[in-house]
Amino acid sequence: MLRLFMAAVLALTLPLAATAQDNFKGGSFWAISSIDTKPTRFDDYVGDISGLWRSQMEALKKDGKVLSYMMLSNVHPRDGEPDLWLMVEWASAAAMLDTPWEYYDDLMDEMGEDDDEVEEAARDREELRTLMSSVLAREIMFKDDD
Repeated sequence: MLRLFMAAVLALTLPLAATAQDNFKGGSFWAISSIDTKPTRFDDYVGDISGLWRSQMEALKKDGKVLSYMMLSNVHPRDGEPDLWLMVEWASAAAMLDTPWEYYDDLMDEMGEDDDEVEEAARDREELRTLMSSVLAREIMFKDDD
């Protein structure tokens, strides 16, 4: 009886799964960080990330790992919502997740950044904002009707 039930479930769900995947195709990967800035510190935080973070994003774009990046301001945040989203569009999941740490060390050396100064800046940034969450999402797009 269980086998018959499982066969019926598979017979019904496999065509649905295949049909659903026929409707869209996968795109790039987005790393999205939700940021809550401390009261009156929004401009300070954006000014802070306009330095190192922006330079890192430009270098990653030049190397083809990042396709684009942006900031979105939450115009009317409700309680518990972030003021800002930082969004980075990665060329692939591998570009984000499989890049060796040595690459980033070399990148920081090229940018003339000292490890101790970078760590101190990260600690100081905590006075400007709270990182609420980070997610990795994949863009999906409708397939063209042929």
